Amino acid sequence: MMSIPDLSLCMIVKNEAQHLERCLSSVAGLVSEIIIADTGSSDSSMEIARSFGARVLEISWEGDFALARNLALQQASCPWILVLDADEAVSGWRAGVLNELLGAAHVHGYFLPFIHYVGEAASGEYVTDNVCRLFRNDERIRFRGTIHEEAASSIWALAGGTIAYAALPVHHYGYLEEELRRKDKTARNLKLIHEALRHDPASIPLQYALGTEYYQLGEYGTAADVLLPLLKSAPAGSGYLADIFLKTAYALQSSGRREEAKGVYKEGLRLFPDFTDLLESCAALLLEEGQLLEPYHLLQKALESGDTSQHYPSSSGSGTSRTSLMMGQVCERLLRYEEAADYWEQAIGFDPSCAAAWAELVPLCLLAGAESRLIALTRRNLQALPSDLLGRCVPAALNAHAWAWLQVLSAAPQLPASVQPVLRVLPELSRQHPQALDAAAALLELLREGPEQPSIHGYLWAWACRTGDAAAAGQWLASLAASRPGLAAVRHRIWGESGGGPTAQPCQRPGDPAAVPPCYADHPGPAAAPQLAFPALSYAAQLLLQAGAWSSLLTLYRNTCPTVFQWCRLPQPLLRGLIQAPVPFREQWCSIYSSYAQQSGGAAGGPAEWLLYAAIAASCGRVPQLAPAAENALRQSKSAAAAGGLSYHKLLLAAEAFPDCGLQGRIPWLLLVRTALRDGL
Repeated sequence: MMSIPDLSLCMIVKNEAQHLERCLSSVAGLVSEIIIADTGSSDSSMEIARSFGARVLEISWEGDFALARNLALQQASCPWILVLDADEAVSGWRAGVLNELLGAAHVHGYFLPFIHYVGEAASGEYVTDNVCRLFRNDERIRFRGTIHEEAASSIWALAGGTIAYAALPVHHYGYLEEELRRKDKTARNLKLIHEALRHDPASIPLQYALGTEYYQLGEYGTAADVLLPLLKSAPAGSGYLADIFLKTAYALQSSGRREEAKGVYKEGLRLFPDFTDLLESCAALLLEEGQLLEPYHLLQKALESGDTSQHYPSSSGSGTSRTSLMMGQVCERLLRYEEAADYWEQAIGFDPSCAAAWAELVPLCLLAGAESRLIALTRRNLQALPSDLLGRCVPAALNAHAWAWLQVLSAAPQLPASVQPVLRVLPELSRQHPQALDAAAALLELLREGPEQPSIHGYLWAWACRTGDAAAAGQWLASLAASRPGLAAVRHRIWGESGGGPTAQPCQRPGDPAAVPPCYADHPGPAAAPQLAFPALSYAAQLLLQAGAWSSLLTLYRNTCPTVFQWCRLPQPLLRGLIQAPVPFREQWCSIYSSYAQQSGGAAGGPAEWLLYAAIAASCGRVPQLAPAAENALRQSKSAAAAGGLSYHKLLLAAEAFPDCGLQGRIPWLLLVRTALRDGL
């Protein structure tokens, strides 16, 4: 049996019954004695402490954290001391590893990686730093500082005093929003710091602590004024100079003093060239100014440095998943789509549950037609995908008609049992052959098994629209009224006032009179139609596309004002589904768009909508039309996506005029749509 380390745990506590059991349970089998200095608890903290065999000292609170901690240290009898707070807990420590560390003859103490959780508990966000809380029981090693007290300086003051690093993580929950509110820590800390500064106004650690408190409060202007002078006065070996540079630069940036911030970033990166958080933060400032290449190089360097939390204060994902995510976003703005996908996949490699990276990569791959990449990535990470992330991927696959990827997603054990049989049916529902009838029957059977499934009602409504069954469509629409009341306006635009309509007829040929929409410049739709809200329109369009109700989808487009029905506002994967629609549908879609564009005298719906039109026209083997007014609007947008689309349009025109000149090539039109949307077009 592994021997318990000869180690004393020393703590100061006041009213910590909420946390103390978690802390003491985490060190079970790792410490030989527990000494707790209580500064006046009125809850059950001391009963909990004694239940773990702790020796409890009752001490008076003098407003000095170092004094209280040192009183506890004096009672320690083991050769080594571990210091924790009640809202902290060790994780993954093993007695054998700890015994080896305590046996190192030349080491006086160890820096431990502290993981400070911030914000709301559910977010999982954290910042890290390294704190010397494990050290020899030596009367010369004591804490210094009324607040934000530390023991490292007393070790460094020893002849040959050495502090090593130990990969023994400590989780700290005291910076969570709930805890900050409960204890009003900021007000307490500011009071203590100001009182201490009154006695020692030149103290650099106290000034750093004061600036940090204002920084955490979001009072960035005040924080910058306090921290800025410390850049020249803080000693290089203090252990917190890098953090002063980071906080000062960000505080200046956030308070609008951008040029000063740039100077601090420049000097900080000269001193700490591999400080990933500083590299990232500097890149973010430059991105805000519209720069791309310099942020690209800064982030590249941050990724080369990797996780540097052992050397610098850091935050979750710096040098790993978060930096890769940010790098992908920069690459996309540079129109380096393949490289962007590589970085987002890298982010997922660091953290398979990184929802932000999946949210970027999924539409990019679907718009690029790279479904196989998503399939491979999903198979590798299927067990690690949170259920809420799956809940976003499944609709994306349905909208894009990415049936092979949907099959992989549907095998995830995290999906609710009621969802899996529905997903098996839907691919058949969209197919253009009689087997789809069996799929509709299967949906009805599922509905009998679990009637409270609005999504099935929605698909049956879309199927009724596809088959032209007005009565069934009305029935399913009525059943959706409670959850989707806005669909009544959609029904008006598909079936008209009478409730009937030629929805099941084949798509008209481009140029047919019925393909030309009426002008809705003054009216949002037919005179008697109820007002149509975009959320209902979006929901209906997705159902119709997923079920392959192409004629109804065209009718809805034709009978809706283009300022309301903007396709680029729909979920991006749906745009991939459009490209995979039957050719007659795509040709008529282009005719409707062109008619709207003629009526408006430009690009109907804006530059992004024109790029979508260009993508669909190109998929039909047609050169997209571009009126002078629309071309001018694209030029004035100053978007790289718009410029790329314009350039390729010229190439298409040249290839059409000179078919034997070898002018050819492909452009990712749908990806340009995505970039244009990110540019706010």
